[in-house]
Amino acid sequence: MSKISVIIPVFNVEKYLAECLDSVLAQTFSDIEIICIDDGSTDKSLKILRQYAARDKRIKIITQKNSGVVVARNRAISMAKSEYIYPIDSDDVIAPDTLQKLYNAMIAGRGDIITCRVQCFGRDNYYCAHPVPNKINMSAGNCLVNAALFRKSDFDAAGGYDTAFSTALEDYDLWLNMVFRLNKKIYRVPEILFFYRLKDKSDARNYQHRAEHKKLLQKLFAKYPETKKYIVLSKIIKPFKKLGRCILRIDNNTIKIFKIPVWKLKQ
Repeated sequence: MSKISVIIPVFNVEKYLAECLDSVLAQTFSDIEIICIDDGSTDKSLKILRQYAARDKRIKIITQKNSGVVVARNRAISMAKSEYIYPIDSDDVIAPDTLQKLYNAMIAGRGDIITCRVQCFGRDNYYCAHPVPNKINMSAGNCLVNAALFRKSDFDAAGGYDTAFSTALEDYDLWLNMVFRLNKKIYRVPEILFFYRLKDKSDARNYQHRAEHKKLLQKLFAKYPETKKYIVLSKIIKPFKKLGRCILRIDNNTIKIFKIPVWKLKQ
């Protein structure tokens, strides 16, 4: 049985799919299965998948009528046989040592959700400076992309991706679920290992559903009322952040001023 199941939902991405698959097949960590689920593509995406599957037996193809990325990911993960799951969108790219470094951090006990630093590319090219993914920052906004390494057992315990967020924010919901309901810890590998493609607005899913975004955020924070106190806390400590980390910092979910612990976040 492979150690990591890479989950790739596919829908009309013939322009980008080969680049994504090439980056996964080039991983130095080779003990993987690659589950590609075609969500009713009408372009050449399925043909490309079959060509790659004929060349590498680690690639497994599932097909379904168009049901959306949330249903596709949930179905693919339910069929995964590995202990660890790594979802990646079919238009994004990972560095050759991504899975090895995330796996090393996982088995070293650094966290339960292992992410990394992110570089945006495509329509624009820049380093994506996400805040440190602790409870305070995760309450203020999503600090992760949808690609991170986690245990399948934790995903199952969280109930998978919530179909109430089928148009957007399904990954943010999953992270909040794991962090606040399952008390799981996020660790970010301090290297750029993931490359997030910025597409034209007409092709970007988030832009297409931008009108729903505010309502979905309200639904999300109503689902996790625990975030309210952390949002308040973030506003309180914001002035101190400007004075520099030497005065205020957060270590292991503990707020410290001049290195003196003053508040434990999980309280």
